[in-house]
Amino acid sequence: MMKIQFKRFVLREKWNFSQFWAHEPLINWNMLKKCILLLILASFMSLFGIIWDSFVLLNPITWQWVNLPLVWSKFWTNLLMLVVFLSLIVPCYFYKHKKWVQEIIPILSVQVFTVLLCHTGYLIGSFSPATMVAYVSVVGVGLVLFDRKMIYCALIPATIALLFCNFLSMYGVLQYAPIFKREVLNQAEMHPFWVGSMFFFLLPILIACLCLFEILLKQWRIRETSIQVLSRLDPLTNVMNRRSISNQLEKLHQQPNQLYSIVLLDLDHFKNINDYFGHSVGDQVLVKVAKCLANNLRDQDMIGRFGGEEFILLLPNTTTIQAQNVAERCRLAISYLTFTSEDHQEFSVSASFGISSTLSADEPHLVISQADQALYAVKAAGRNQVKVFTELFSN
Repeated sequence: MMKIQFKRFVLREKWNFSQFWAHEPLINWNMLKKCILLLILASFMSLFGIIWDSFVLLNPITWQWVNLPLVWSKFWTNLLMLVVFLSLIVPCYFYKHKKWVQEIIPILSVQVFTVLLCHTGYLIGSFSPATMVAYVSVVGVGLVLFDRKMIYCALIPATIALLFCNFLSMYGVLQYAPIFKREVLNQAEMHPFWVGSMFFFLLPILIACLCLFEILLKQWRIRETSIQVLSRLDPLTNVMNRRSISNQLEKLHQQPNQLYSIVLLDLDHFKNINDYFGHSVGDQVLVKVAKCLANNLRDQDMIGRFGGEEFILLLPNTTTIQAQNVAERCRLAISYLTFTSEDHQEFSVSASFGISSTLSADEPHLVISQADQALYAVKAAGRNQVKVFTELFSN
């Protein structure tokens, strides 16, 4: 039954990684937590850059394909940036309540990260595959996670700078992708060293951005599923709401045999409970009664809150006699419940039940109307009883 499954999902206490992301949506993190994530990503990219620089510097065979002074410059730049990124994490964590940290560090982190991307993009080629993938991926993630003004304030100058460098490269003022010796690499179409370098520069960006996109997509799916579930449930009792009941009734009505029963039940003198003990106690009664009903129904049965203190039971493939047995079992179970008010007074409740089925009506609204008439007859007869609509005329 849908209600019981949802309850078990909510009450599950076992912790796992997916639940951590579900309860701590990445997109809802505060700015400093997002900033730490960005700095870790930037450190990851700087580390990959240092690995590539070290590989080139330690392998003389590669020196013929690169401008060695620029590789050294890139190495020290990446090393410096790595220290800067790791240093910026410190105030984000230890001084997160300081106003200046909340206002300055995120902007500074985005700007410094953009500078690193521009520097690396210029050296390896502004329109190289690695630069283009980094540009699109980082901008996409940045616009999702951070304030758009913050991203655009870094993105627009960086874009202008890269386009300006390309413009100068077109007229020979600057060398395009100056870290590579193009005259050597161009001797072989798609030089293996250039291809390998592009792949290596792409790798950390792809890994980081794919992980972030996967996390965001998973959280979005969890959020959408939760919203769909919550839209079908009554927020107090966690049973189906009236709209969901109507949808389920429509599905039952469209089945070939169209055999189902409806039970309407109303808590007797519930207004007195709210008046004497308060609405909070009344809410506790509704929650406990809903759980009691769920525990006494079959897996195929469905329960919904039809009004203030009124519930509805949908019993598929059930005759009125079978529904009467179910209703009587629920009535007894409710009568055995005990409640305690805020001033420690104990009290109990009772409920009245009205039943009808498609054996006496061929439309959902008519079945509900007949069950409501049976419920009204129970109230007129003294409450705390179960009546079937057809019995009203036989009597």
